[in-house]
Amino acid sequence: MTLSDKPRILVVDDEPMNVELLQAYLQLDYEVLPAYDGREALDIVFRENPDLVLLDVMMPDINGYQVCEQIKSSQKTRFIPVVLVTALSGREDRLRGMEAKADDFLTKPVDRLELKMRMKSLLRIKDLHDTLIRERDQAQNYLDVAAVMMLVLDTEQDISLINKRGLEILGYDDEEEVLGQNLLRNFIPETSRSEMEKHFSLSLDKVECTINYYECPVVTKQKEQRMVSWYSKSLTDEYGHVTGVLCSGLDITTEKRAAEKLREQTSAMEASIDGMAIMDEKGVFTYVNDAHARIFGYGNTNEVIGQKWDFLYDDHEIERVANDVLSKFNLKGKWKGELLGRKKDGSKFFHEVSLTAFDKGMISVVRDISERKEVESRLNQYASQLKSSNELKDLFTDILRHDLLNPAGVVKGFNDMLLQEEVDANKKYKLQLIGNNVARLIDMIESAAKFARLEDTDELEFKSMDLAAIIRNVVQDFQSQLMEKNITLDMKVGKSHPARVNQLIDGVFINFISNALKYGPSDSVVVVEVLEQDDEWMVMVTDSGEGIPDKDKKLVFNRFKRLGEKKKAVKGSGLGLAIAQRIIELHGGKIGINDNPAGKGSVFWATVKKA
Repeated sequence: MTLSDKPRILVVDDEPMNVELLQAYLQLDYEVLPAYDGREALDIVFRENPDLVLLDVMMPDINGYQVCEQIKSSQKTRFIPVVLVTALSGREDRLRGMEAKADDFLTKPVDRLELKMRMKSLLRIKDLHDTLIRERDQAQNYLDVAAVMMLVLDTEQDISLINKRGLEILGYDDEEEVLGQNLLRNFIPETSRSEMEKHFSLSLDKVECTINYYECPVVTKQKEQRMVSWYSKSLTDEYGHVTGVLCSGLDITTEKRAAEKLREQTSAMEASIDGMAIMDEKGVFTYVNDAHARIFGYGNTNEVIGQKWDFLYDDHEIERVANDVLSKFNLKGKWKGELLGRKKDGSKFFHEVSLTAFDKGMISVVRDISERKEVESRLNQYASQLKSSNELKDLFTDILRHDLLNPAGVVKGFNDMLLQEEVDANKKYKLQLIGNNVARLIDMIESAAKFARLEDTDELEFKSMDLAAIIRNVVQDFQSQLMEKNITLDMKVGKSHPARVNQLIDGVFINFISNALKYGPSDSVVVVEVLEQDDEWMVMVTDSGEGIPDKDKKLVFNRFKRLGEKKKAVKGSGLGLAIAQRIIELHGGKIGINDNPAGKGSVFWATVKKA
């Protein structure tokens, strides 16, 4: 009803005179809302929600039966009393009205006294129903503001009531999706149904008449599981018969996850090889793990818990912590560094400490670094020795370049002069031996000095250069040796091969070609080839010499290792390929040796990046 004392009555008839007559009967005790066809009547019903409808049956377009059916089919209006007012009085007409769910019938012409009596009776029932609805809604509101899920289950475990919080936990928006559903079959995981069944059965026991507690997960509409703690109690009617179970459920998913995480963290702290401790705002240990006690030489954590942190340090370190460490910690909420601690037996040891603010206190993570300190000390000694060794190496390199190379050059110069002047064959032969060995000595000094410089070099400056031009310039320096051994040089090099290289790269090609001429037989062919491989150039030098056994291939780039040393006519320091390898390493390329696929001999190769 409205706030007015008068109930509102909707009068519907396509004859205006009939409407006016009923208005005359009712206007003293009721507020009358007139309507002259079925559509207008429905509009007023859904808009104004009247307390009762007097509805004519025989109307054009939509008849009274159809209007009544629509009123009774709506959740909003189905409890509004509808009285069919009709001149039809046959049995079939009344059955038709009952099928339309009409509440009563009046036959035209309407008797005024009968009309009022019927209306009072229906309005009294409507008022009782409205009161019941209000009380139910009020109870539902109480349930909806509750922070826990509230469920009422019948004896078959079907849900007959659920509050708003329950819908939220289960992930539903409309209670109609839940009401009537079986709790165990639809909302409890299969693995938990057996235990939930026991809890439900215990709650049905009216003899016990106690509140039962149980925890189990529920399955939401989104197929997620949430953990719920249940408190359940049986419901009884006025005769003491059990009618169902009232359940209140609290979503404890977050708490369970937090507890599990805390257990995991505690377990991790206990298993940690680092010492872990928690101190309160006064610096007193409230928790330490076994590792923390062990690091400080204590066999039991109880010897540390309850003590203040400063009992683990000497006065000097306590002063340092108070004046330096704690001031930085208070400023940033964290600190990390090294301290000198005191073990239970009084011995001192270095340890790394990490402090992090926690609640009003802090968490401390401690790691014993005594061994690391010893290693650092040994490394510092080694670094000092290495520095001295490097200085000696640099000194030796300078001696090679200046103090040895210059006298060797003087000896070679005078020996060449004597060789030109000497006519005695025996003396000339001996001078030639001296010249050859001096030349070999000079080559060794120059190679050793060059290798030493490359060993000390970490990076080179690169620029775009043409490999084809570099290789052709290198080949020019070997013309006399080619003619001397009648070796043909087959150049399979294109017009241009731009690469990012340093000028030292020509030393690689000089070494490859020099070795091919030294170890290759007379009247043979040496092939110099450049191949393209993705973003690299591969330079290959192929000879027809005796080749290198597989077991020796990995040794050819070792310093001072020359596999052809049995050939006394072949001269060299054994450093050439080691120098070539170092140059290629600085270029970020690769170097290697393969067998000549065409027969005897070897293929020396190296790669560099394209420009």
